[in-house]
Parts: sequence; C-alpha cells; structure tokens
Amino acid sequence: MNEITVMLPAYNEEGNIIELIKKWENYKSTLKLHYQLDLQIVIINDGSVDQTKVIAERLQEDYDNLKLINHPVNQGLGMAVKTGIEYVLKNSSNSEYICFMDCDNTHDPKYIRDMIDKQKETHADVVIASRYQEGASVRGLSKLRRFTCQAAKRVYGTSLHVKGVRDYTCGYRLYKRTILEKLKDKFKDQMIEESGFACMTELLYKLYACGAVFAEVPFELRYDFKQGDSKMKIIRTSINSMKLVIKLKRIKT
Repeated sequence: MNEITVMLPAYNEEGNIIELIKKWENYKSTLKLHYQLDLQIVIINDGSVDQTKVIAERLQEDYDNLKLINHPVNQGLGMAVKTGIEYVLKNSSNSEYICFMDCDNTHDPKYIRDMIDKQKETHADVVIASRYQEGASVRGLSKLRRFTCQAAKRVYGTSLHVKGVRDYTCGYRLYKRTILEKLKDKFKDQMIEESGFACMTELLYKLYACGAVFAEVPFELRYDFKQGDSKMKIIRTSINSMKLVIKLKRIKT
C-alpha cells in the first residue's frame, strides 16, 4: 500500500509533541479507509536542549509507524527539512505523499484531507495550507508578527510571481514524492541552503524551477495553542528574506 509520510522538524517542542502525535494517530484509519494510504511519521529532532528527544524516543517505542532522526546540535529549520527530504527519498519508496508541518501545535492535522483532495482535484505537485485563501484565519499572533507576515507576502508575491501561491512561507505543505525527486536531481546538495525560516520560500521557489504546479487550501493557524517561546528572530528573518529574493531571482525557471 502507498504511504503518506509526515515530517515533523522539532526544536524544543517538549510541550507540544505528544499532543500532535496523538492527533496524527487519530487520522491513521481515515487515511487508510478514504485514500488507501498508510501513515508514517518522522520526527527530526534538531538538537533540542529540552526533553523533546526523550519524549520522541518514548513515542517511537509506543508507535510502530514513528521514526526519530536526531541532529546532535541545532542546525536550523532548513537543515531539518533537508534531512527529512533526503531520508524519505532514500528510505521510503512507498511514500506517495510527504507532508511537512510545524511541530508546535499551530498546524492541525485535520486539514490533511482537504490537502489530499485538492491535490487529486488539481493534480498539483505541492498543496499549501494557506493563511491567505478565503476562509482562512489566524489566532494568537502578535501585531508585529502579523505585520511581518503581511510584509513577506507582499515582497515575495511581487518579486517571485509563482502561479497558484499566496502563502510563500507557511511550513504546512503536502508534496508529491515525484516533485521532490526532481528537486534532488536538479539541485543535488543545494536543494536547501537557507538554515532559518526563509528556507520555506527557498524550497518553494526551487520546486517552481523544477516545474512544480501549486495549489492552496485555507486553514486556521492556531498560534494560541503553541506551548513555549517562538524560535523566529523577526529582524534577522526579514533581512535574510530580502537577501533570499535577490538570490532566487538568479535561478532559471
């Protein structure tokens, strides 16, 4: 049977990871019944200094469909995502879909059905859970973060012009395995070079350079459910984002 592999990059998520895994496990039978997909989960522990690794090890013992990958030291979101892509391409040949999402309970697994349905309807290579489609909402985000997100949307939208994309930065995405194989073949070890949050835009644009077709579904971002401090450094992320736009525009599409 084909699989869907859920990739969860995690850094200091001791207060979030158990609840998130339980939510995903509740969808195991639904994915099998409605889509004939076995659920696999991979936690990429990116050098957490809290109890994330210990908790993930215990979860790995409790669930036979869960795998833990450890980075001994923190390398950043970009490297965690890269590790996840490389792992699934090498070790999970039956994974038709690969889903990445944040591991802080701000993203709800319930939207996976909308994302799969959208992929089947549009034949998109990438389906994004978007904050900017009709019906989407955001709860618990500070005014500064809201402003930063809106600014990023405008900068990326006017600079990169990727058809079908409004949300360039959300990490909750469903990928077809075939498009990630094209990414690896075209960019090799340079498929993700950004270590921070800008990696999500880099990945999106490089997939676009590989001919990816994109679609979006609305979702509710629940930042009020998050336990622990934000890992985003707003000023640094904003500066890196501007530098990234200049770099990405040099890529042939």
